[in-house]
Amino acid sequence: MAYKEKICPKCSIKHNKRGEFCSRSCGNQKKHSHHTKLALATIQSLRMNSDDPVAEEQRYALAKVNGAVDPVPPLTKTPLQSNQFVQDGDIWTET
Repeated sequence: MAYKEKICPKCSIKHNKRGEFCSRSCGNQKKHSHHTKLALATIQSLRMNSDDPVAEEQRYALAKVNGAVDPVPPLTKTPLQSNQFVQDGDIWTET
């Protein structure tokens, strides 16, 4: 299927592809207005401050990326010691 020849607004290359841009990388270079950025920031702020479980995970991931102290140490696998056995996924200790 042939499309009419157009000029890409980003890189000024002539192309016969669908859409106004010549490639995906040129199409992803959209400049957002200040109003759009403010609206997105407001919505994201409301969502991140909610009690939604997805927001909780995102806050945890963001704190981890920013170098905040992790309150819960990561789980590690340790071998069973003497007098311990696993029953239904729980470690029991015999005394």
